[in-house]
Amino acid sequence: MRIAIALLLSALTPFASATSADDLARRIGNSDGWVSWRVSRAPDAGDACCQTLDGNVVTHRGCDLDGRQWNIGTAPGATGDAAGLVVYAHLRSGVVDKIRAYSATCPVRSSEALRRIEDVDPAASVGWLAAQLRSSSAAKDHDDDEAIAALAFHAVPAAMNALQDLAAAGRPQEQRKTVLFWMGQARGVAGVEVVGRYAQEDTDPDIRQHAVFVMSQAAAHNTYPRILAIARTDHSAEVRGQSLFWLAQMKDKRARADITEALRREQDSEVREQAVFALSQLHGAEADQALIALIRGDFPREVKQKAVFWLGQSGSDTAIAFLDDVLR
Repeated sequence: MRIAIALLLSALTPFASATSADDLARRIGNSDGWVSWRVSRAPDAGDACCQTLDGNVVTHRGCDLDGRQWNIGTAPGATGDAAGLVVYAHLRSGVVDKIRAYSATCPVRSSEALRRIEDVDPAASVGWLAAQLRSSSAAKDHDDDEAIAALAFHAVPAAMNALQDLAAAGRPQEQRKTVLFWMGQARGVAGVEVVGRYAQEDTDPDIRQHAVFVMSQAAAHNTYPRILAIARTDHSAEVRGQSLFWLAQMKDKRARADITEALRREQDSEVREQAVFALSQLHGAEADQALIALIRGDFPREVKQKAVFWLGQSGSDTAIAFLDDVLR
């Protein structure tokens, strides 16, 4: 009997989610202006708020709902559900035209009145946002980026399920890329793991390439080895080359040796060219040292030529001294 009830509840779950999302849509209504509601915030979402910086110092914190500025800043003590998340939806002529989501502690302002809805089920909020995104046209409105971020910031597991549905093959490519980005930024280890699967398995090389970029921004989750594997094995030369570039951007001490090894192994001339450029992007003096090692080493002439070019672009004392010595 218990098993039968459990199966019945499982079968009814999608219907219940749709019903709660429909109920939220009714509560939002069609009156123009801003409406907001509060839900729990994902543990890895950081502090979603607009910031003005002077160097690394935050001089102002707060968002103008009527403006376009929107960014994420992570501050100590502001992660997770310490303060929750507030979702804002704006209606014009009865249609939702803007969606925002900020930390509950983030000050907001607007020239329009703000109506608040209380006691919103987070699963209903997820369902409503997912419905808004599924109905989006392939011609993307920038506001969809913010709706996807809002979805990713929700703490409930349903948010991750909705994100994976939106990232699936057949969805608009730019929407898929945005979903992968926010999964990597806001969904912790689980999100990075999903992005990694797209980086290795998706049939679209543009999606694989973008997923590699997202993984490179999540180095705290030990993504370096997976990106290195893609740089070695992906069947797309462009994906391999871009993977080498992002390895160089990760400030990992293994990058110089791994990219240099790729130059010895790689047969595609464009990937080799990208590898030399990647070495030129290493942090600090290591870039000059890596390029000089290529020029002095046993590498093909075109590799050495590219190394000389990028060393010349460096303009450092080390680079100029080496080139002066070579040209004597």
